[in-house]
Amino acid sequence: MTGMGVKPLGGDDPRRLGVYRMLGRLGSGGMGRIYLARSTADGALAAVKTLLAEGVVSDTDRRRFAREVTLARRIDSAYTARVRDADPDAELPWMAIEYIPAPALSELVRSAGRLPGSAVRWIAAGTAQALVILHDEGIVHRDVKPQNILLPLAGPRLIDFGISHANDITRTTLTLGTVAFTSPEQARAEQSTTASDVYSLGATLFYLAVGRPPYPEADDTIRLLTLVQRGALDLTGLPRELAALIRPCLAADPDQRPEPADVLRQFLEELDRMPTSRRGERWLPPRWTALIEKYEAHGRALRETTGVQPPAADEGTQQVPPPGPTRVYTEQRAARRKQEERAARQKQEQEQREREARLERERLERERKERERKEAEERKAAEERQRAQARARATAQAAEKQRRERAERERQKRAQEALREKRARTSATAATSSKGAASASAKTSPTPQAANSSAGSGCFWPVLLCIAFVVFLWKPWEAADTSGSSSGTSSSSSSGSSSGTYSSGGTSSGTSGSSSSGGGSSSGTSSGTSTSGGTGSRPTAAASRTPSPVDAAFAAVRSGDCLDAYQDGYGNWSRTAPVRVGCGAASAYLRVLRVAGAGSCPSGGGRGGWWHSGTGSSSTNLCVERQFRTGQCFLAKARGGRPGPANLLTAWNCSADRVPREFDYIMQVTAVMRASAGTGACPGEPGRYRYSWNVYDGTTMICAKVA
Repeated sequence: MTGMGVKPLGGDDPRRLGVYRMLGRLGSGGMGRIYLARSTADGALAAVKTLLAEGVVSDTDRRRFAREVTLARRIDSAYTARVRDADPDAELPWMAIEYIPAPALSELVRSAGRLPGSAVRWIAAGTAQALVILHDEGIVHRDVKPQNILLPLAGPRLIDFGISHANDITRTTLTLGTVAFTSPEQARAEQSTTASDVYSLGATLFYLAVGRPPYPEADDTIRLLTLVQRGALDLTGLPRELAALIRPCLAADPDQRPEPADVLRQFLEELDRMPTSRRGERWLPPRWTALIEKYEAHGRALRETTGVQPPAADEGTQQVPPPGPTRVYTEQRAARRKQEERAARQKQEQEQREREARLERERLERERKERERKEAEERKAAEERQRAQARARATAQAAEKQRRERAERERQKRAQEALREKRARTSATAATSSKGAASASAKTSPTPQAANSSAGSGCFWPVLLCIAFVVFLWKPWEAADTSGSSSGTSSSSSSGSSSGTYSSGGTSSGTSGSSSSGGGSSSGTSSGTSTSGGTGSRPTAAASRTPSPVDAAFAAVRSGDCLDAYQDGYGNWSRTAPVRVGCGAASAYLRVLRVAGAGSCPSGGGRGGWWHSGTGSSSTNLCVERQFRTGQCFLAKARGGRPGPANLLTAWNCSADRVPREFDYIMQVTAVMRASAGTGACPGEPGRYRYSWNVYDGTTMICAKVA
């Protein structure tokens, strides 16, 4: 939109559009012409863009121009040219844009040579900021190239939204762009995205650093188009310090290119290592700044005059100077010139302050978005850590359960072996005692007195034979052995104590957009044996009065205690004896409501009883309720193809792929809240059902999902 040489107006050029008076022609583009104009309202300069059309403007061109005006008006940034006024419905549609007296990057490279790495980063940061602003508004520029980036000393300005489009526009002809800086997908007439602008930015930055487009030299446009479509790059000459920043932008796959915000962050990080001015004088070489200052001086001269006297022809002929003014007129003009210069400086200072204010607002907005992005990443990482911890806890719990089960099986095996050894010893002792008693009985038979020997000798031997025969038939040693064996069997079938459970589940309901319900459950098991038998023909009283370790563990439990135990899904408790833990511990699955010697406990809704019959006639009944925590899992049955009745006293590994035969689902707790909140308050995931169970007499609700 600039150029120090203003060409004269032609015969087919308009002299006035709206409040703008045309001063000269700045250039022509693919869709229209651009004029330097001055507002008759405030005297401000503007670059006025019109459609290049012969005869009546078509409806298609008018709609396209109106879309360009709408898109351009949505952007108000220090990194672009702002729209001052427009009339897309005029006979010749026009748009007045902020006049920027600065050369394009293409002219700078052609006239002043390529740039060092630090200057490339500085230009990249400003251009990437402009793309971030456009993309946030849903606009894809589609024509990022050196010709469309102006460079005043304050920083780069991205211009020309002629083929920009919102996301609902998916196609435009390739001739509207410049082949050497377009993306491969644009060259193949595919849909353009924000990644297409990133590719064009990378090609532009390569051009600044090397002095040529990033492709092998081609003799014609068709060959170059083929190279672009294939992404056949030639990056020879790219400085190593810029390779890591520019090469990712030129990835052939759009998904592999960085986002403009990431590009901006990379370049800003490089610039932040150099705490210096952000103006071009610090970054650009002298030949570049000289050309830029020449443009800015020309712009100031245009603003200070009330009109422009363009040359009569392109050859640059000059007018004959007027005669010298008188002294009075000279003094008046000098005073007026000083006043105009002061007004121009004040206006320039005001514009600079406004620009700095916009830059500060954009910087704050960029920092806010960066903070939000980091917070979102931190939340995601924290959630992932929680899930990993939950999986680790579940794995540890499963391993601990397996360890306890193995230990319990080993203990039972050792107890059975000890019991068999004890029965064998008891049988052997009983047999020996019976034989000894029979022998002693035979030896201590009374001996008849001498006085009667003659009288009783006739019947003594028959009587002795009868006694021996009776003893032989009686076989007291076998009776003793049988008694010992029976006693041992009784001991084997009775361990001296017994324990069991009775419990009931809750009621389930769930929703996923619309209400869906499950069912309830009443499940539980009870088992136990009675103590009987002993050793010998009489039970030992001392043994029946000695409590076992399991008896002692049950006797130590008090109301309010928390226990590391739960139902294992197979009708048993995870432990033989209760183990007390702190109620805040992760393994505190149960809380004791009360300890009863007899009677029943409340059941259902996460509550149940754990009874134990100890040695003798003592018994203990622990009334317990389940302690629910987010992330824990329990077992449920199916009803109607969905989770229904659940045993809320169970605990299960959330990542397990099998369940006991009685159950069908592993349910994971997602929240614990007041029942009055309703199932709709449960946290949900898109496309997944939510379920809830009321527990603790209906006062509390646990929310769950299928694990």
